[in-house]
Amino acid sequence: MLKAAPSFLNCFYRLVVSIMHEGRQKGEAERAPEIDAEVLLKCARLVERMYSHIATTAEGFTILSSFMVAQYVSELQKVTLQPDIKSHLTEGVYRILDLCVEQDVKFLNTTLQMGVREVFNDLYGSYSHYHKTQRQGEEKYTA
Repeated sequence: MLKAAPSFLNCFYRLVVSIMHEGRQKGEAERAPEIDAEVLLKCARLVERMYSHIATTAEGFTILSSFMVAQYVSELQKVTLQPDIKSHLTEGVYRILDLCVEQDVKFLNTTLQMGVREVFNDLYGSYSHYHKTQRQGEEKYTA
């Protein structure tokens, strides 16, 4: 599985970038028809599911999780996403952040460029506040 992971992630990254590009907030003149918006939202949901699947089959992806997060925040810095698209993609990236250990977070904080680092810190802050605490609460009360 590890041999195919980089090729798969490259293709998956292109898909995520396409959704982010099409899901950016647009002016009135650029607005897509309602049908396109529904299709784009469905794609964002499917990408979220793929992120979840990657996180559950972590054997070949744990090593690459910090790079997946770095790619996402690098693209996120370039666009302002529609809120519904962003929520699905962010939830998926939270699942990838679940795979990251403290060393990965430190690696990202030192290697990301200044503007991208700020986006990452915002993402990680919301991850720590909302997703991580919720997940820890679920684990605490699971028998």
